[in-house]
Amino acid sequence: MNIKIRRCMISDAHRIYELCRELLGYDFTEEQVTANVRRMIRSENNLLLVAEQGDEILGFVHAHNHEPVYAPQMKSIVALAIDPSSQHQGLGHLLVGAVEDWARECGAAGVRVNSGEMMTDALGFYKSLGYEYIKTQYNFRKML
Repeated sequence: MNIKIRRCMISDAHRIYELCRELLGYDFTEEQVTANVRRMIRSENNLLLVAEQGDEILGFVHAHNHEPVYAPQMKSIVALAIDPSSQHQGLGHLLVGAVEDWARECGAAGVRVNSGEMMTDALGFYKSLGYEYIKTQYNFRKML
């Protein structure tokens, strides 16, 4: 399997939209995803990477700065999605490893990730990479 991990380009936005909708359950329009990809690929505070084989995008990861006043600066994995036909082949490990490399390069203290309790495969995946379970919490939002 000849996999290349590279920075996302705007031409990858459609595939990222598909993966977000199909695997992560996010109901966001393709135009909105494309606008966010365009903004994020220009931002130093975001890392958007894809796993590519040939000309096919098999997965992606999005991470950004986590800089709370109460803890050291870290990087936070916001989204990770791998096409089901390519899961369990090490792509997630490669993508998370690339985020960890970015964190080291930036001098971050570590990498954090939140995962829904129903995402049992993801919970096991992150534990297998050495991520430690910290706490269960509620997630609130207010749309404006």
